[in-house]
Amino acid sequence: MAKKFQELVKQFTTLRSYTREFLIYGFKSREEITLSSPRTYDNERRRLESLLHDYIESQTINNKKIYRLVLPANQADNPLHILWQTKSFTRNDIFLHFVILDILAQGSELTVNEIVQEIDDYLSLFDDNYLIDSLTVRNKLNEYTEMDILQKEKRGKQWLYTVNKKTELTTKQIQAIQFYKEIAPAGVIGELLLQRYEVSPSPFCFKHKYDSQTLDSEIMLFLLQAIKHNQRVKLIKTNGVEISLTPLKIYSSCESGRQYLVGIQTSRLYSLRLDYLESGQLLGMTENFSQGLTKLAKAKTTTWNCSFTSRKPVTYEILLHLPEHYLHQRLLREKRQGKVEQVGDKLYKFSIDLVDPKGMEPWLRTWIGRIVQVNSTNRTWENQFWLDIEALNQLYGLED
Repeated sequence: MAKKFQELVKQFTTLRSYTREFLIYGFKSREEITLSSPRTYDNERRRLESLLHDYIESQTINNKKIYRLVLPANQADNPLHILWQTKSFTRNDIFLHFVILDILAQGSELTVNEIVQEIDDYLSLFDDNYLIDSLTVRNKLNEYTEMDILQKEKRGKQWLYTVNKKTELTTKQIQAIQFYKEIAPAGVIGELLLQRYEVSPSPFCFKHKYDSQTLDSEIMLFLLQAIKHNQRVKLIKTNGVEISLTPLKIYSSCESGRQYLVGIQTSRLYSLRLDYLESGQLLGMTENFSQGLTKLAKAKTTTWNCSFTSRKPVTYEILLHLPEHYLHQRLLREKRQGKVEQVGDKLYKFSIDLVDPKGMEPWLRTWIGRIVQVNSTNRTWENQFWLDIEALNQLYGLED
């Protein structure tokens, strides 16, 4: 008899990896994916279809079924938050969850032995001789205390357990959570918090929102904790490579939604994409945190993004024709550490010193049609830029 498929998961890492392979990076077939066995492939695909059935479209092309993740542009909530609500549990887990909360529901303060006695009274109603030992109950109580579901207080030689009271939130506080859970790191915490209340639909709608960032919330919280306490970490990448460094800051791209960790290792700055990191481990206090921040502050003056190199900075000057006022305002808003100077009627010169211009290219392409002239001593990059424009013109039949 075939094993029944279960929607629940034991490790979020597996679900996180398959979500990317299926729905973020583009759907991969059973033959293309190398994460695990074909059976695991089928189970994870069905699990994602079940969890995100309202947002997954399928289409058969050449006898091959293709899946797509379609997220509404005007939706205030992140559908991917539901992935954090999947977890496997045992018979003891599900029984103790409801029984313990029921026992303590009236605000009682009880010891472990008293709670065990109450549980035995529940079990006496069943005829299958089902028993739970006191150590299992104690471990569950401590687990719920760490999760802030319960609180414990020591009186004499015994610990007393009570249910944490639910904090009442005002309408403004609820709306603040509805806003920040979609734009702040680890916003899934706000999503889970709101599920404890009966709330009205969110009044917010976002023009640019990167739902897939929630897949990195766990590693994000780990790194923020390390940064707060000035600790070194050992990180394991998705390809199995390990790297040890001192984390300094987390960067989030407003263009692509990608998130990066910037850290220092033996006086050298590194940047790592969070979606390439699988797990981490704290290594203890670091001594080069302040040195790293100083080095990062200096490097930021000649980098467009998180691309740090030892090359000397080069000046890049871009002459732009901006007849509309809002374009000039946009240039001032997006120039980063660059400078903007008006050199003629509706002509503006944007200049910036960079060690690597590659990071600026996607932004620069958004000004195609407005660029009048590009000047730089980096002739290799400048020539390649214009070759790319010529290739684009040929692709669209605009070479004339």
